[in-house]
Amino acid sequence: MRKIYIVEDNESIREILEIVLSSENYEVKSFGTVGEFTGRDFTVIPDLYLFDVMLPDGSGIDLCQEIKNDQNNIGIPVIIMSAHAHLTQMKDLCQPDDFIIKPFDIDNVLKRIQDILN
Repeated sequence: MRKIYIVEDNESIREILEIVLSSENYEVKSFGTVGEFTGRDFTVIPDLYLFDVMLPDGSGIDLCQEIKNDQNNIGIPVIIMSAHAHLTQMKDLCQPDDFIIKPFDIDNVLKRIQDILN
């Protein structure tokens, strides 16, 4: 079963993503803050990271940079979600594998995740 880690502070969005992705047979672990994410079990490496940009205690951009520079995460895709930023800004900062603009269509998000993981 493929694992996806989500960092999203909006509880409703986080729950929808968890429900939809779990129903598609993904193992989902979600975090509401950067602090929760940095307290994760580092021995478990997911197949994909999905980060919101604006978080109450940090930035998904910083998390993306951290993951992309971590030897243990080489080749693990990162998708960035934001209602406030544009893809051109993201590419220079953290090299995400994809960018999803909020509000999003859940079917589109699911397809993009499936495409990246396949």
